[in-house]
Amino acid sequence: MPEIPKQIGKYEIRRTLGKGAMGMVYEGFDPVIERKVAIKTILAEYLDSGDMTEAVARFKREAQAGGRLQHPGIVAVYEYGNAADGTAFMVTEYVEGEELKRILGSGRHFEVIEVFEIMKQLLTALDYSHKQGVVHRDIKPANLMIILPGPKVKVMDFGIARIASSSLTQVGTVVGTPTHMAPEQLMGIPADGRVDLWACGVILYELLTGVSPFLAETPAAVMHNVLQGQPAAPSTLKAGVPAGFDGVVSRALAKKPDERFQTAREFQAAMLMALQGKSVTATMTLRTQTSMKAPDKIPVLAIAPDVLAQIEGSLSRHLGPLAKVLIRKTQAETTDFDSFFRQLAEQIPDAEEQAAFLKKVASLKPAAKPRAEGVKAPIPAARSAAPDKPQSFSPEVLATAERRLASYVGPLARLLIKDAATKTSDLKELYRQLAAHIDSEEERRDFLASLPR
Repeated sequence: MPEIPKQIGKYEIRRTLGKGAMGMVYEGFDPVIERKVAIKTILAEYLDSGDMTEAVARFKREAQAGGRLQHPGIVAVYEYGNAADGTAFMVTEYVEGEELKRILGSGRHFEVIEVFEIMKQLLTALDYSHKQGVVHRDIKPANLMIILPGPKVKVMDFGIARIASSSLTQVGTVVGTPTHMAPEQLMGIPADGRVDLWACGVILYELLTGVSPFLAETPAAVMHNVLQGQPAAPSTLKAGVPAGFDGVVSRALAKKPDERFQTAREFQAAMLMALQGKSVTATMTLRTQTSMKAPDKIPVLAIAPDVLAQIEGSLSRHLGPLAKVLIRKTQAETTDFDSFFRQLAEQIPDAEEQAAFLKKVASLKPAAKPRAEGVKAPIPAARSAAPDKPQSFSPEVLATAERRLASYVGPLARLLIKDAATKTSDLKELYRQLAAHIDSEEERRDFLASLPR
């Protein structure tokens, strides 16, 4: 173990956090801004001389990729540089959390609502990353920091990321962790953001079941499983896993990229359906090879753009950013407006909110382009009676909390409140648990400030 330096650049070194494949990771302190930081270094003694050039290039690539991404779900990169002795270093956000790999290794069981929350945050971060032209390519539990309570997710280590238009791109190189690498990565062929979504499918499987879908005794056996194997459905391995997640995992782990989810948002939409108890079929979000290589096909149901925008605005009040994805999917699957509006309404968990949505969009149907006269008004899908609210809190108190939380987390608020209300009878503690699901610290404070006096 090398001696701990007292200083790297302007940063004071306080302790060793761990040893990586190429160097050390320290807890540091920025004396100018007065904040804790994490400092990663490359040390020549850890590498052969022939590997040093590539190691530094990879290290710089991580700094470039992380530096261009500013998102609450991605560990921020503050600086890249070289110390006086020539040691390359990178300064990042210091995160008080634990690697998901360590948590899974401890045997901890996550409730389905926690799994949904972790995956939602991971996919939101990747959706942002992909839109910035950065594909991570090594998404795995060791690169996800989990902050509890919450849980909150931070994506780390963009060391083998592919940056669009970058001279440091490694397209065609087999890099990553075999158990979480997509088939195209193992075969060394050019890959895109769908490899990250494959890895998310593996992580979803691990969170739901506690086991890896492709783990084997040797790397060769792992590669065979990834390329040829079909893992057992999660619901058959773990009691309590909703069957809808079987379809989500099946789509995420499709061998061919064109048969997977094409975007992180599509993945999110499928999980929301599974969480609501809906069946997620193998063809839910399939795009054919033709649609990937050519402009999107014209929807079967023609609707004017301005009317679509109004429909999206109405649905977004209930489902947030997933509304756009669901509208596009439903538009391509229906041929009449009754079915179109009814299927959209079925995505809303609450029967009263379904009725409100249908009432709101009923006036838009004639403007959209009615196909026949005498079209009947959409009828909300029948719903089973919701279970009684916990007796510790009055329905009015829970409804107020749901309205306030929904402004920060959308339709997930109802599920989070139902879960939290079973764990405490103290109103202050209820709000504290709910606040842990809000990403922004400022918004958390605002939500807690709304606690009834």
